[in-house]
Amino acid sequence: MSSQPKATLLTSKERLIRQVRGLEVDRIPSLGGWINGAENLARIAGISLGEYLANPEAGVIKANRILGVDGVVMPVIPDNAQEIRHGGAALDQDHDGAEPEDLLEYADQLPESDKEILKSFVPAVEEQKLRDYFDHMHTQWVGIEPIPNFWDIGGHFPLYHQFGYQAFFMACALYPDAVHKIWHARSLHSRERAKILVRLYEEYDLVPVMFCGEDLCNQKGAMVSPEFLRRHYFPTVKLINEPLVNAGIRLIHHCDGDIRPVVQDFLDAGFSGLQGFQYEYGVDPYELRRLRSSQGEELLFFTGLSVTYTLPFGSLEDVCREVEYLLDYTHGGKNMFLFTSNVTGVEVPPENIMEAYRYLREFDPSTAEKHSVKWRDWPWRLTHEEGCHG
Repeated sequence: MSSQPKATLLTSKERLIRQVRGLEVDRIPSLGGWINGAENLARIAGISLGEYLANPEAGVIKANRILGVDGVVMPVIPDNAQEIRHGGAALDQDHDGAEPEDLLEYADQLPESDKEILKSFVPAVEEQKLRDYFDHMHTQWVGIEPIPNFWDIGGHFPLYHQFGYQAFFMACALYPDAVHKIWHARSLHSRERAKILVRLYEEYDLVPVMFCGEDLCNQKGAMVSPEFLRRHYFPTVKLINEPLVNAGIRLIHHCDGDIRPVVQDFLDAGFSGLQGFQYEYGVDPYELRRLRSSQGEELLFFTGLSVTYTLPFGSLEDVCREVEYLLDYTHGGKNMFLFTSNVTGVEVPPENIMEAYRYLREFDPSTAEKHSVKWRDWPWRLTHEEGCHG
């Protein structure tokens, strides 16, 4: 950690800002927001399911306060007792009849010039939406700092949400210029939103970090070739990110799947932190630790408690071993923010979530030196070899 004087009794905001800047902290900061299941949240909050359902957002806030989180990304707020396991998934069956020519037709209808594309962007309207977002968080989530989470700021890769996977992937092969045109047009709007966000970050005195970055990978690597992404996609992401990077706002990229083929491209596009990590697919955080941002910064890590193995299926001891692993690969919590690799499912025992946050909360950063471990394997793989693909 830095040789700067250590602060004591930090507020959550102070703790987050100091960690972003590489300064000493009283404890490693943690983040919340991605917990699924009304019953799970009620149990963490220590209230009945009925009390939770009477005011779901208040229940989510209480659960995160019990966990002792410093910040929260855009939170999952389940508002019914039904167990939701795959909310928000893009399914081809929802896009029956979609063809790659649909993307071509859509692209052909877009304006040809940047100036014409931006005519449909209304700054005042967009700014008000952002103000509503921040005002709500500051009013309702007092004492828990908002970690802004705007997916479009990280790029517009997943056109499969609109057209389905098959039509999208075929269009990438048949009509690459059309796919690029759609990405570029949407990125122009997002860049203008980014400029507004730069002003609002200063006005609202926000922690200078943002979480974004769309899914590009699955367990086998990038969904389309890295060469295609470098030519047609990543330049549009860099276009969006530039105003935020120039303003000193650290951007954290979500990291589903095997990101190894494109992780350097994330950094070249302006990201300076990573979130998630599916260790079972061979992602090695010790290797990621060696990388630097395009600005030469050490990376920030929204560390990934595994929602695929450890949290749903592990014991309390497994959970503590995983937190120790997070501390090891961040050299004792340097640049680390405790988080989950993705939204926890309803099958995750709330006790495992609570134990992870408790265990880290009691960690003393002054003992970080013992966690300067050169390399070790993900503990789940060492103790539960079955089911790991790395």
